[in-house]
Amino acid sequence: MALRYLIASLLLFAVVRSSRPIVNKDTILLALLTCGSSFFWILGLEYVSPSESSVLSYTMPLIAIPMSFLILSEKASHREWAGAIVGFIGVLVYSLVVFEDQALSLLGAVLTLLNAFFWATYTIYCRKLKNQNLMSTVATQLLFGALLFFLITPVGYRIDATPDFWFDLVYLSVLAAAASFLLWNSLARLNRVGKTSTLIYSTPVAVTVVQCVETSSLPPPVSLIGLGLMIFGIYMSR
Repeated sequence: MALRYLIASLLLFAVVRSSRPIVNKDTILLALLTCGSSFFWILGLEYVSPSESSVLSYTMPLIAIPMSFLILSEKASHREWAGAIVGFIGVLVYSLVVFEDQALSLLGAVLTLLNAFFWATYTIYCRKLKNQNLMSTVATQLLFGALLFFLITPVGYRIDATPDFWFDLVYLSVLAAAASFLLWNSLARLNRVGKTSTLIYSTPVAVTVVQCVETSSLPPPVSLIGLGLMIFGIYMSR
């Protein structure tokens, strides 16, 4: 994670050569919240499967909407609340197959829910900092995050520097860090938190479409019902 954040930060600073780190209280807090989300997500994956982690992480809109009122005084509409709830019900229905015959780890669930809390909070702070330069804000956010992760890297340190490791690191740094943080920050600036957060339900839809193309097979009917509810939830919120 430290290397992922550092590479993504340096890449963004290189793209906009005139940009400099933005050092202020809110940007540092944004970096702390971002690190908190990644930190608890990583720890949670030690105890729950990726599919279980995804479901628990998708509680984020239900956390972000009330917190946006507390931090930004941004009151969500009834449609945004309804869309977030319907979308999450869709996630639960979609995951009935996932959780079948599985015992969920309580510790893993708590850690992953903390990830959702920090994800919701840093989304709100992305919107709060919408008047700052986008590239500089995200680059600074990732740079501070890298420094924090390097501080705790010696704890349980282990690395398997295989070719797969380096490939995964490049993917996580360029696409799943620099690009994804830029896009998410942009969305948070453009839309109310209630609309932005509900868009995360499009992720299972996109994943399922890709899987259908790759395997030439449809998911179970209950999963299709869940996907339909997620799409309807996004539509309601917008």
